[in-house]
Amino acid sequence: MAEKRRKSDVVIIGGVACGPKTAATLARRNTELSITVYQKEKDISYGSCGLPYFASGDIESFEALTRTSYGVSRSVDFFQKSKGFEVVTEAEVMAIDRNQKTITIKMLTTDETIIHEYESLVIATGADPVRPPFPCVESPKIRPFTRPADALSFRQLAETGQVGKAVIIGGGFIGCELAEAMGSLWGIETVLVEREKQLLPYILDPEMAAIAERELARQDVHVITGAAVEKIELDDKDNPVVSIAGHDPVTADYAFLCLGVRPNTALAKDCGLETGSTGGIIVDKSLKTSDPKIYAGGDCIESFNRITGAKCYIPMGSLANRHGRIIAENINDNPIEFPGVVGSFLVKMFDLNVGAAGLSEGAAQKAGLKVKSIWGSFGDKPDYYPESNVMTLKLVYDGESKRILGLQAAGTGDICRRVDVVSAMLQARATIDDLLDFEHGYAPPYAEALDPLHHLAAMAAAEENGYNFIGPGAILPNGGNIVWLDVRETAEVEAEPWPVSEGTKTVNIPLNDLRERLDELDKISDIRLVCKRGPRSYQAAVILRQAGFKEVRIIAGGYQAAEL
Repeated sequence: MAEKRRKSDVVIIGGVACGPKTAATLARRNTELSITVYQKEKDISYGSCGLPYFASGDIESFEALTRTSYGVSRSVDFFQKSKGFEVVTEAEVMAIDRNQKTITIKMLTTDETIIHEYESLVIATGADPVRPPFPCVESPKIRPFTRPADALSFRQLAETGQVGKAVIIGGGFIGCELAEAMGSLWGIETVLVEREKQLLPYILDPEMAAIAERELARQDVHVITGAAVEKIELDDKDNPVVSIAGHDPVTADYAFLCLGVRPNTALAKDCGLETGSTGGIIVDKSLKTSDPKIYAGGDCIESFNRITGAKCYIPMGSLANRHGRIIAENINDNPIEFPGVVGSFLVKMFDLNVGAAGLSEGAAQKAGLKVKSIWGSFGDKPDYYPESNVMTLKLVYDGESKRILGLQAAGTGDICRRVDVVSAMLQARATIDDLLDFEHGYAPPYAEALDPLHHLAAMAAAEENGYNFIGPGAILPNGGNIVWLDVRETAEVEAEPWPVSEGTKTVNIPLNDLRERLDELDKISDIRLVCKRGPRSYQAAVILRQAGFKEVRIIAGGYQAAEL
């Protein structure tokens, strides 16, 4: 079949997030430009981050992920008529010829070949699922979860009652979201396997990840961490059998391969564009590649961390849309720059909200920073307000400059606004003092008079004045000269006793009685103070220090952090 030849001012490869955003912005800025988007899949501009919620049944149909906020499907005709650019679907780009400034396209439904000339080219090819590093048979019951076809395949089986048990391999964002999807509507027995020693290993510190793991356990998800999958086979009924080092094999009706993604850079590499240490396409701050006529954005590019300056790879739909706008402005001769990333994340696990911005304590230490951290447990609204919910926060900061480095959050409360505030402060290189001074919106239905972030900053300042806060992960060991002093009311302690091991010395002295009962405590003891969330423990520490006690430590977050 003869080749067709076409020409556009701007040609875009990829039609999920960055590609359509680039085209739509550019078409608004310059109506004279001819713009063509090529998409390998039939579906275009769908909300890929919503796929787990389609799998769970929270979103009734896949079409809902393709509609605008006003209910119109983002189809080929929609983009042509409403946005003013052309979209061609089921079109696989086979090659880029930088010298001729053309791309070669194979139409998947007709086998037709098109040679398309460009003035500017945008690569938005996204990411591909990481292939299993272990032997794994081919089966429709063993799939990754990155494309609409993956979600549709599982949903069809679940709706017809063919999935009673599922194994999820990988405890990152998608794996944790799918764990909820399995049980929340379908009631599927679920096993989640993570190679690292904790869930969300590249986002959370171990103490915070433990909160997430406890929530999954409460929801009857069997979590196996620190365990490597050795192979996946099929039994005599063609069901997946997952062999896990140190554990019995797990037989299930379906296995999800949530092993992460890697940048799809095949076209870029084949035409000689530079790629970086993370595997992504190297771009400058204008998102221009090593070829001045080619831009790239979305999940296929390498970025850099604004806190450390290190190269990084963060595939997020929110970033891809921002990339699209920046690329469009630069093509339209309105130079703007992408400033890099701080890394802001949110994930929902049943009733638990989990999020982070910036560096974890472990990541900051690896970056060679002088790290300190502070923990706290709070209500997201005043306790007297009927809809008050709880959350545990961990703030990471530089011990020398007091610069904020990151926040981690988990709880049933509104963690999103706290993550967003810290994300903005990270971009501004703000300090603990700035956090103390930040002005938040306040009314009882929304927040406390002092936000939890204010309290965290005050706790960090208190540490500089000699007070010692330790997080839930630093509770052990017991024994020696350690005394656990619980300053809650006696009825609280009886209802919710502090979880300590047998033989641990514990004392309950309510805060209001502490000054009168100081003689019951030994000043040479290592006293660890416990209350529900932390404020009473802090006040008790003030009383003990004034009375001459030297070894006093406050369990930051108290009982709530240990049990959340």
